[in-house]
Formats: sequence, C-alpha cells, structure tokens
Amino acid sequence: MKQLIAVFFVMLSIGGAFAQEAKPAPAPAASSEAVDRLIVVLEDPVLREQLLEHLRSTPADAAAPAAAEETDSGASTGLVGALYRWSDDFVSSLPTATFGVPIDRKLAQAGTQIGSRVESGISSGQLLQFIGWALPGLVIVAGIGIGIRRVTRGLVQPTKPVRKRRLAMGLMLKVVLAAAALLVVAVLASLLPVPKVASTSFTSLAVGILLAMLAADLATSALSGFGSLRSVRLIRYGQRRFYPWWLAVAGFATFAALNAEPTLRQVVGWSAADFAGLILNCIAALIMLAFIARHRMALGRLIFGAAARAPVSDNPLRNATRRLARHWHLVAYGFLVLSIFSLLAGQRDNDVMSQMLWSFAVVLVGMVTIAGLHRLTTATPPPRYRYQRHTLRQIVAGKILKLLRVGADALTLAAMAIIIAGVWGFNIWGWLTSDGRVIVGPLFAAATVVAVAWLIWVTLDAWIATTLAPGPNARPGAQRSSRLQTLLPLMRNGVLILLVVLGGIAVLANIGVDVTPLIAGAGVFGLALSFGSQQLVQDVITGFFILAEDTIAVGDTISTGDRTGVVESLSLRSMRLRDSDGALHSIPFSTVKALKNSSRNFGVLRPRFTVPSGVDPLAVIDEMRTAATELRADPKFAKAITSDMHDLGIDEINAGSVVVSGSLRTTPVRQPEIARAFNGRMLAGLAEKGIRL
Repeated sequence: MKQLIAVFFVMLSIGGAFAQEAKPAPAPAASSEAVDRLIVVLEDPVLREQLLEHLRSTPADAAAPAAAEETDSGASTGLVGALYRWSDDFVSSLPTATFGVPIDRKLAQAGTQIGSRVESGISSGQLLQFIGWALPGLVIVAGIGIGIRRVTRGLVQPTKPVRKRRLAMGLMLKVVLAAAALLVVAVLASLLPVPKVASTSFTSLAVGILLAMLAADLATSALSGFGSLRSVRLIRYGQRRFYPWWLAVAGFATFAALNAEPTLRQVVGWSAADFAGLILNCIAALIMLAFIARHRMALGRLIFGAAARAPVSDNPLRNATRRLARHWHLVAYGFLVLSIFSLLAGQRDNDVMSQMLWSFAVVLVGMVTIAGLHRLTTATPPPRYRYQRHTLRQIVAGKILKLLRVGADALTLAAMAIIIAGVWGFNIWGWLTSDGRVIVGPLFAAATVVAVAWLIWVTLDAWIATTLAPGPNARPGAQRSSRLQTLLPLMRNGVLILLVVLGGIAVLANIGVDVTPLIAGAGVFGLALSFGSQQLVQDVITGFFILAEDTIAVGDTISTGDRTGVVESLSLRSMRLRDSDGALHSIPFSTVKALKNSSRNFGVLRPRFTVPSGVDPLAVIDEMRTAATELRADPKFAKAITSDMHDLGIDEINAGSVVVSGSLRTTPVRQPEIARAFNGRMLAGLAEKGIRL
C-alpha cells in the first residue's frame, strides 16, 4: 500500500499548482466558466473597478520588463529555486483556486445575491407563493418515488440462483415509471398558472428528487445480481443498510449538478449557485467517506468475496485482486479526499462515482502490471553470493534486474498517478512537460547519480565477497589469503566513503545547491584538521605503508617489542592484538618501531640439551635425530615439519657438561606444539637407553 499512498501524494502535491491553467479544455465548458467569472467581476463594483484600473495601468510594452523581471527572478536555477517559486505560486493561487476570484469576494457576492433575491421575493409575495404550492408538490413527487420503489420491490428481491429476466424487468420497470413520472410532473408544471421561471425551477427540483431516489433504488436493487456469487443474507443486509446512505449521496450529488442549470443559477444567483454546488459536492463526498468507513467490511465482501483471504498466487491478476481486496477502503479514502481537493481546486464538473470507478480500474490495471513485472523479474532466486564462488556475473545481473524492477515500478506508479489525475481533472502530464521540467529534471538527474553509485558499490561488494569466499574445491573452513582478507575490506570501506561523498556532492549540485563553498570549506577544514591531528596523520600514513608492503595481516602472530600476540583486526590507523592471556591491545601504527612476524613462510625449532660429563653426547645427538624422524613420520606433524633435524652438534663446552643442539624447520607458529611433542619423545628414548640428563 505504500505504492498507492505515493500515487495519492504525487497527485495531491502537484495538482494544485496547475489546477487553474491545466484544466480539460472543451470549448463549451471553458466558455461557460469564463462567462460565469466575467459576470461575477462585472456584478461586483469593487472587482469591476480593480479590473478597470489594471487595464488602464498596463501599457502595451509592459510585457518586456515583466519578462526581464521574470528572467532575473528565475536566475536561481536548480530544484531548490524551482520548489521555492512553485510553492510561492501555489500559495498565492490558493485564494482564487476554487472560483477564479478571492473566496471572500465570492462569498460576499453570494450573500448579496441571496439577500437581494429573498428581499425582492418577500416584498413581491412571489417567494411565499412559490413555497406554498411547490413544497406540497415536491412532497408528492417524493411520495411517487417511494411508491415506485415499493411497487417494484418484489421483482428485485435477491434469489439464489438469480432470476435474471425478473431482475432486469424490475430494473426496467423502475426506469420506465420514473421517466413517466418525470414527464407527468413536467407537463403539469408547465400548465400551472405561474411564471415560467417558477415552473422551470419546480421541474428542476422535482427531477432532482426523482433522479436521486431512482439512482439509490437502482444501486440497491442491482445488488440482487450478486445472488449467484454471494449469500442472499449478505445482499439483503446491504440493500437494507446501504439505501439511506446512497440516497443521501445521490441527493446531494444530484442537486449539486442541478446548480449548473441556467434557470436555477439565474434564480439563486451565479455566485450563490457556485457556492451551493461546491458545498453539496463536498457533503456528498464526506457522506460517502463515512459510509465506506461504516460498512467497509460488508462492501468488501460484496465486491471481492473471499479474495482478501486467498493465499498468495503466481497469477498477477489474482495477486493484484487480493491486495486490492485487503486495502480497497484505503484507496477509496484517497479518491474521496482527491475529489474534495479537486473541487477546492476549481474542478466543478465532478462526477464522484464514475471518477472513482475509473480510478479503481486504473489502480487494478497498475497493480496487475506491477505484479506481472515482479513475476517476470524474480523467476529464479538470486544467488547467495557471500557463500558461493564464481557468481559475480549473476550477482551484478540480479542487482541490475532489481534496479530495473524498481524503475519499472516507479514508471508504473507515475503512469497511474498521471491517468488518475487526468480522470479527476488535473493535467499532470502537461505540467510535467512544461513548467514541471525544472523540478522533474533535477530529481531525475539526482536519482540517476544515486543509481549509478549504487551499481558501482554493488559490483565492488559482490567482487570482494566472491573473492574472499572459499573456492569450490577448498576444504571446509578454508579462508583466502590473509593479505586479501586485510586489504579488500579496507578497500571496500574506502570506496563506500568515496561514493557517499561524491554522490552526495553530485546530488546537491543537481538539486541546485552551490557546492563550491562546501568543497572549499571541506578543504580548509581538512587542512586545519591535518595540522591539529599530526599524530593521527602519522598513524594513517604509517599504517598505509605497513599494509601496502604486506608486513602484517589479520591472523599473524607478531611481536612489537613489548607486546606479543595474534592480530585480530587492522585499520589504517591502528591494529588490535590479542595476547596469550586473552587481553586485547589496540596499538597505533606510529608507536610501532619494529615488528617481528612469526607467521610468514616458515619457522625454526632449535632444541638444546645440557649433557653431563659422564654421558656420551653423541648418544644424545643420535637420539635427537631419531626423535625428529619419528615425529616427522607421525601424521599429526607430517605437514608441520618440513625438514629433517640438521645442524646437530655440540654448541658449548662447560665445566662438567656440554650443550648439544639442532635445528628443525616447521610451518609458522607450530614450534611450541612440536617442541612439546619432541621433548616427550626425547625423554622416552633417553629413558630406554638409561641416559639421565
């Protein structure tokens, strides 16, 4: 439903800016509107005098200075300036948006017209005379409408299955009887010995009453056609409960339409008729809003049945119908609010029911289109690229497809907004291709910048993730090289910051913000920060060279002189070291003067033993060679020991003892483990030979 709310927001926010100049332009309606406004201006002395003063004070060559002034005022380009000018024009046009003249002037004109007509009617006695014979006549007409409904009630009762011929006959009979009643009322009114204006006014009022009652009766009777699809009990409930609401809506809407009838407009006054039409149409929309809020569950069951409870389907039409069935009342609320807005914006030919039906059709078609596009673009699940290899092309293609789907959804929603706004009398497309280009253009450029930056980030992120993922033939838990694990995340963070900064500057530039002071200020701030943070800059520069030279990496066992441990994480400024006691040390790079890395290439184990003078040192040396050979044959240490024991010999000769040693090459960081195993084998071998050290 966020998409539908976005559609209504676009129509409500843009429609008022061009409601007056972008109306539908059929010649008769436009001419009638112009005549009405001209009459209002000429009848009001103040407005007439203002018009004359304006015409006298406007020379023929005033267009050029005005155009020059407009050009100067429009010199501030970009979205910010365009929105400012648009909001200023919109606010300035609000008082005259409804009637083309200020509302207070229109209200004063309407009050003057009603007061003068009531006063003249009472003084001449024609008003009381008209009320005396017209009021009973209208009561009789209402009684005729009630009689038509009662006479034809038996033919339109809901049945299961539906008796189509009987129902059609009942509906036809209602229309025929109402038409006959209208004809009789018109003939009798023309024969009355009253002025023609009075008879015409009475006929118009009688027609309005009968049409309102007929429309409400036909709407409730037509519910019987759902007898084969819905329960008869639900239909009877709707016919009994809905009729008063529909009668009220039809009555207010009908009499609002009758205010456009020339005779009635002449009788009550042009301004009074305009105000009456606006108020009646707004009341009809508010009643419809309250009716939907009161009976939305029953209406939803009648219109959609069990579609709201249907499971998610692969069929786009069923899926769209399911969504619309669940949230149709929100769409209806939006359309009714839009109808009131269009009335206030000056759209006086407002047929709410037909416009709502057309708008619902547009919404359904748009939802089906969106559901179909989603089905086409999500046929295969996207690869879980953080755990798979060799899927970079699929990842980027999936992200581009996702971006295209978002763009297609946006275009579909925009098309829905344009079409629905056209149904309600707002020419959004015409505004977008003329005045709205100064707003839409920067927004489109900013969206393009964001999309391109997002695609670059997605491509880089996917490449780094697939590069760091284990290969297809790697053993479980295997990782990529420590250098890649260190540098690639740092590169990803750096590119992200760069894209955010450059993308933000590009977006600000496209929406009309002058980024030159921003860039200059950022440069000055960076210079001041570099002078005030020399130690931080030294840390960053030292860290950059340490990482670039691949001196250390995550997982290496290193010693900085005073601290020894395993590197857990690296940044451009510092590294985190976990020592053998479990403590975590954060060490800035500028404090590191020398590094001892025990995790590169290979390690060397140098066993040393002190042999007493009474023991043959050669026997100890032979046992060292034997222990090394046995240890290397052990599968547990076969890959950890990469050479035989070498450099065996006597290192020192002391009083009463000698020191023998050797050298054994191992894989990095395995020396302590191999030393413990080697010492155990040496102890057991010497014990077998009876040698005590």
